Amino acid sequence: MQKALIKSFLIVVILLLSTKIFAQPVTISGISKSYAGDEIVFYKYSDLITMTEEEMGRCKVEKNGSFYCEIKTNETIYIFSHLGIYRIYLFVEPGKTYQLALPAKESKTEAQRLNPYFRETDLFVGIVNINKNDLNFLINSFDLSFNEKFEALINDTYKGNTKINVDSIINTIEARYAPYNLSYFNIYRYYRYGLLKQLSYIQKAKSTSEHYFLNKPVKYNNMAFMELFNLVYDKYFIFFSRTEKGNAVFKDITQDKSYYALKKTLASDDVLSNDTLKELVVLKGLYDGFFDDKFSRSALLTILDSLYFTTKIPEHLVIAENIRTKVTHLLAGFVPAPFELYDSKGKLLKLNDFEGKYIYLNFCTTSSYTCLKEFTILQKLNEKYKQRLQIVTICVD
Repeated sequence: MQKALIKSFLIVVILLLSTKIFAQPVTISGISKSYAGDEIVFYKYSDLITMTEEEMGRCKVEKNGSFYCEIKTNETIYIFSHLGIYRIYLFVEPGKTYQLALPAKESKTEAQRLNPYFRETDLFVGIVNINKNDLNFLINSFDLSFNEKFEALINDTYKGNTKINVDSIINTIEARYAPYNLSYFNIYRYYRYGLLKQLSYIQKAKSTSEHYFLNKPVKYNNMAFMELFNLVYDKYFIFFSRTEKGNAVFKDITQDKSYYALKKTLASDDVLSNDTLKELVVLKGLYDGFFDDKFSRSALLTILDSLYFTTKIPEHLVIAENIRTKVTHLLAGFVPAPFELYDSKGKLLKLNDFEGKYIYLNFCTTSSYTCLKEFTILQKLNEKYKQRLQIVTICVD
């Protein structure tokens, strides 16, 4: 176990070091007076299965509205920032400079801030120094054409038109963008076309898997590649378990808790003959499994840990860590992230101050009527179980 831990640690360190050594700075700047005094934080997705946010850089907006920061990356990545009601995004390439034209500041209302269903508006941010060969210009232009064709295809399908030529649609779009030979953009278009075929039911999931993923290099940071991957292998364990070859999946996971047995069962699926793809599909299946009631969470965690300690692929280590963090975060029985907060009397409290007691950790806002009603219940629980239970309420006002 100790050797496995050391191996996993070294792989992550090597991945991080190689990223830093070969990374080139990306410069981001702009002027937007409405954000004066604010701090703009840029993120990327640490992986495109869990969509875990990873901070990449911060810009302090000066009084005159100017901001500047550098982000280091060794490959083209998708980055974004939360700005009030907006979530701006763009693609950045190593060594390039981007002058951004931010939308006018519009903060979230109190109702929006407290609404768990509120979603920020995605906005492809304006770039002042853009040209027609820039990746952002090409992807934005391509997506507009693609979405227009896709909506027309869906409407035709809804009207009962069965003579839709998807290949003709793809050829029409491709004729316009094929001359632009950018690696990220080439892969992006290829997997967008796969998405079109999959969503229009022209191609079945198995056929899509064979054509777009089997023995193809995994593009962990390409948005189109991973979007199609997540669609094709959505709830894969459930669907494969219904086949004759996959009927042992539930036993492998729930009863045996065996990563080895699960891999052996999945290997019977011809589209997973590639070990790297198979391991990535297992990670996707484990992540999906945590959000339904078909599998035991403890069994899924056991298999996840087995994968973590045996994988030789750095990206899979990161995904496995992100899955574990995400699914155990604030889960009953797991230790939450350490914190230090002041109580209502100004006393600094730490999580380990409550050591030796069961902890009921909850979050509230005094502007929520539902939270206020629960305070009465919490007070009764505290009076009844205060010898063994510590109720910790974190106010997020």
